[in-house]
Amino acid sequence: LVDTWRRRWFRSSSTMSVPKQSTAAPKSYAGWPMPSFFNEDGCKAFGDMELEEDDIIMVSFVKAGTTWVNKIIHCLVRLDESGKPQENLSGGTDLGASGQIYPDWLPLEKPTDPEWAGIGPGGLLGKVDFKDLTSQPHPRLFSTHLPGELLPKSLASKGRLIYVMRNPKDCLNSLHYFRGEPKDGWLGNEHGVGSLKRYLSGVNAYGSFFDHVPSMQTYIDTKCSDRALVVYYEDLKLNHDEGIATLAKFLGVPLSPEKLKVVRDMTTFSAMSGGTVGKLSTILCRKGVNGDWVNSQLSAEHWSLLDQAFEEKLGNCKIAQPLRAWMVAPPDEGETVAKSATLESAN
Repeated sequence: LVDTWRRRWFRSSSTMSVPKQSTAAPKSYAGWPMPSFFNEDGCKAFGDMELEEDDIIMVSFVKAGTTWVNKIIHCLVRLDESGKPQENLSGGTDLGASGQIYPDWLPLEKPTDPEWAGIGPGGLLGKVDFKDLTSQPHPRLFSTHLPGELLPKSLASKGRLIYVMRNPKDCLNSLHYFRGEPKDGWLGNEHGVGSLKRYLSGVNAYGSFFDHVPSMQTYIDTKCSDRALVVYYEDLKLNHDEGIATLAKFLGVPLSPEKLKVVRDMTTFSAMSGGTVGKLSTILCRKGVNGDWVNSQLSAEHWSLLDQAFEEKLGNCKIAQPLRAWMVAPPDEGETVAKSATLESAN
């Protein structure tokens, strides 16, 4: 059954780019699927904004460690050497204190409609507009899932870029359980095509992992190779302190032992899931581990579809190569093959 499904799927999707069909994401912009919260005006304003020398642009694919790395960066640039919040910050409200605010979700100005709930799911991120984001204290931190071609044009000459990457199998696994397991499961049923096929076809919000990474490789190579840092989620999990120190050095931020301890303590999984990233802590923080994909219901045959997509789209992509080691199941996880029959019968 798996082989039959695989052949049928690859005949219908010979490339792993965004297909010409209605997408799982409700909006679309510049050929990329976008979430319901997407605001075209905010996205355009972000692309056209004039960056300043100390601006920080953090980019990640969905579920690649966005909230975690955003929190680390925010702590590094907003805490003093004793680990306490800096006083007398110039500028507007420090919006990043409770997690990232995506520029492409923001209206240029707050609507006058008194019924406007705010941005994000149920307005949970507050009543914020693009002007609020750009008036944050310096250095300003902008976090986004947008691909390379939709980043600020001025980033080619100013600012610094941090790209967060993670094993695509763990990204898919985390996305599958995000905000509750979908009704159509992993492989699809009467409710839909399932998480695996959506992920491979790139119809989710912000498109395909296998398109996003090449867009960022091209952007880094042609626009800002001397002002870019690639952060790997897995490495950061293995050595939290070293990852924090690497980010501090890249950003030119002093890092005393006292500050390092505070940043570390504020960005552990238990601290973040407990509320250090605001109202969305329990939604955004699920497990925070490496390799949880091997515990999913998918079989080795199913996961091999991601291996094939990786080779087709990222086989020669330099920044993707360190992920290979994390895409291989440990020897004692070989029983994932046996999950096929159970999962097929359930769907």
